[in-house]
Amino acid sequence: MQVLVIGPFPEPIFGVSLSNMVLTNGLIRKGVKVKTINTSSSKAINSIQGEWNFKKLSFIKHYLQLYKVLTSDVIYCTTGQTFLGILKYAPFVLLAKILNRKSIVHVKGGYLKSSYENMSYLKKIISKFILQLYSKGIVLSDSLRPLLDEFLDSENIFIQHNFIQQSLILPEKEVFKRKRFDSLKVIFLSNLIPEKGIYQFLDSLEYLNSKGTKFEAKIAGHIPNNHESLKQRMHKIKNLEFIGVVQGNSKADLLSWGNIFCLPTYYSMEGQPISILEAMGFGNLIVTTKHAGIPDVCNKKNGSFVEKGNVQSLVNELNYLTNNMSWVKETCRFNLTQARKLYSEEAFVNGILQIIKTK
Repeated sequence: MQVLVIGPFPEPIFGVSLSNMVLTNGLIRKGVKVKTINTSSSKAINSIQGEWNFKKLSFIKHYLQLYKVLTSDVIYCTTGQTFLGILKYAPFVLLAKILNRKSIVHVKGGYLKSSYENMSYLKKIISKFILQLYSKGIVLSDSLRPLLDEFLDSENIFIQHNFIQQSLILPEKEVFKRKRFDSLKVIFLSNLIPEKGIYQFLDSLEYLNSKGTKFEAKIAGHIPNNHESLKQRMHKIKNLEFIGVVQGNSKADLLSWGNIFCLPTYYSMEGQPISILEAMGFGNLIVTTKHAGIPDVCNKKNGSFVEKGNVQSLVNELNYLTNNMSWVKETCRFNLTQARKLYSEEAFVNGILQIIKTK
């Protein structure tokens, strides 16, 4: 069996590019022949998604690799969620349909349905035609199944959760040897775009400092080109350290240090952040929002929810946790055990492979 994986690969590192890399490497380890078409157009991450610019014309060069469809049995695409994001994969899936090849669309976010509903009549017709060409579809969790209901039969829509990178994993004893629970050790790990809740997070830290609340916080992630002033603001906040982009050992060190992982996201294209699963797998309590597919992996047993865009809601929750560190410690241990069991890299690759093999 020959699988063609089409979508972005690192660099830059973000959820979809990391997922494609892990899937490709995992399939190869299992003896599957894999070819790839890397659709990344830039090594930088922009905070504005889905908008047209001339740089996006560079995607046309990827059509020179259409010949790879000819020798593939399965075409796996991590499609975009806007009209242009859907359209640019059309030549690949159309050729696969003509050649009677199996094609799978993996929606790695939660924005597709809203995007489709807001399109013009003509764009809806084109988008629906393209998405109906796929043989099967994959979404990140059960609550996201409606993303593909308009385009595929229910029996052809599958669920596959995201994963924790195996290369990051440290032994449980080693993780808890590094953790302290005398006060909040708060992590914000994401690309630092406004909709991820970074500004609300900074506001909440400033408020906690003004009240003398004991905490330490670390922020890691890529700052978009149009938000460089963020670094200056972070530098001015007491008890906060910005450590930039983290990978490998530095990422494992950060996640082992923390006891609270905070991601108050309202990102329109959010699906099920890998960073949340990774934080759970390193024994952190999760503070996040009821957004996209997050409630399918987060609940009152492993974290708490705050209101989107509401600084006071976030402040209240962090204050509550400050006064309930025994529950924080208990939840951290629960999260590590549960997440490593449910969201392993192996389970992710096996799940996709099983979907690929399903007739």
